Formats: sequence, structure tokens, C-alpha cells
Amino acid sequence: MSINPPEIHVFTDETLREHDLNLAAKIHQLTVESTIRKVNKMNSGQILNASRNNGESLYWSKEKLEKVLSHIED
Repeated sequence: MSINPPEIHVFTDETLREHDLNLAAKIHQLTVESTIRKVNKMNSGQILNASRNNGESLYWSKEKLEKVLSHIED
């Protein structure tokens, strides 16, 4: 039986889906918490402005998502 180097991960379709769902759940939880904190600090006019364009102003940047992803431990 061969042993994979630590940087190579082998997944079955089922385990890859489970891994992806776990990551998605963790990132979703973090983004919701962050968004709620931001909204709680806003007045009604700021909330209205933030809701335009599907709330894009509240979206995390790609860099922030990558940083969060690198800190999530499986």
C-alpha cells in the first residue's frame, strides 16, 4: 500500500463532497457572524445602502476569504 505525501489528498466522490460541505458550513457561519456584526453597527440609512446590489458592499474580498480558508482546520 502506497502512502501519499502530506500535500497530496485522495478523496472519493463521497468524501470530497463531505469535505466541501464542511468547508462551506464553516465559511458560511463566519460570514454570517461578520455580516451581523457590521449591520448591528449601522443606522437604518446605512443598512438600506448596504442592501443595494444584493448587499455586495458586505461581501468579503477574495483575499479575506483565502485568509479564512487557510485558517480553517479540518
